[in-house]
Amino acid sequence: MALIENIRKKQNLLRARALGLRKEKPNLVNRVDAIPEKSLSISVCAVDGGLFAMRLHGSDVVATRAVGVHFVYQGSKLERFEHFPSKTVEPTIEFRSALDEHEANVFKSLVRLKHELSCAISLLEKYSPNLLLIDGSLWTVPSDRPQSESELAPFYSEIVSLYKTLFSLCEQKKTNLCGVIKDSRSRRLAKESGLDCSDTVLCDYLLEAGERTSFFPYFEENQKEPESFSDRLKIFYLKPSDQDLPLRIEFLASNDSNETINLENEHVASLILSLSSISETFAYPAILVEADMCAAMDANEIDHIQNQLLQSDIRPLRRNSRPFR
Repeated sequence: MALIENIRKKQNLLRARALGLRKEKPNLVNRVDAIPEKSLSISVCAVDGGLFAMRLHGSDVVATRAVGVHFVYQGSKLERFEHFPSKTVEPTIEFRSALDEHEANVFKSLVRLKHELSCAISLLEKYSPNLLLIDGSLWTVPSDRPQSESELAPFYSEIVSLYKTLFSLCEQKKTNLCGVIKDSRSRRLAKESGLDCSDTVLCDYLLEAGERTSFFPYFEENQKEPESFSDRLKIFYLKPSDQDLPLRIEFLASNDSNETINLENEHVASLILSLSSISETFAYPAILVEADMCAAMDANEIDHIQNQLLQSDIRPLRRNSRPFR
């Protein structure tokens, strides 16, 4: 097919451009020192959330839950683990009326963030881990921010406050905080290189297994929020395996001297590499896989929630209730 041939040509051009970048910008690619075998001894926590959203006539309903997991490694072996608040958490249902299409999407995202951030803060308070992993970003994306006159504006302010609490608590407990994004659509590095692709696609050609990009700021321009933390949010891409795509890693850098910061940043990269190297074909921290499996909403739960909602006086959308197709 002509389409397949066109895709292959673009991939070959991208591969050649990535090899050129390695030569043009030698500081862009760095080797990560994995933690030696049988030497990983660490307390790690992770948080993920499950979500189901349903649009009804004039109303929006979101069912969500967040589950935390605590792993303790000794000598690179999993010594013990716990779920927080439990392995099976009943979903919480939140409801809003009279939201437009954009606000409905914002509401869904903010509900998920509220529960995940609250769970992360509780995990920190209970376990004081060396490392805390969040499935997703460490800050809101632009589409999560409602208009200032929106009824969701106070809700957004609540999310900002939760992020600040999380950052402050990590600093207080000396916990390394990382957001792990497995399917990022960010194009910042690619755009800087004049390429039309996502950063993860570029880094798949740019990096070899066990390599990362340089560390760079989360925000491209001066940012007021989150106060006192905005310049400490950093990003890098990491490729744990030749057989899987790179991960986008966001982390909160230390506020110490430059030398200490560099050492801590390297240590974070080593930890993520070691935790993600268990599977060659799905190079992702096992603790986040466990959190995802516990938090995901299954079909039976979704059916039960839908049936409950449809028994109320709220009407379904007409396009979802017509008797014919």
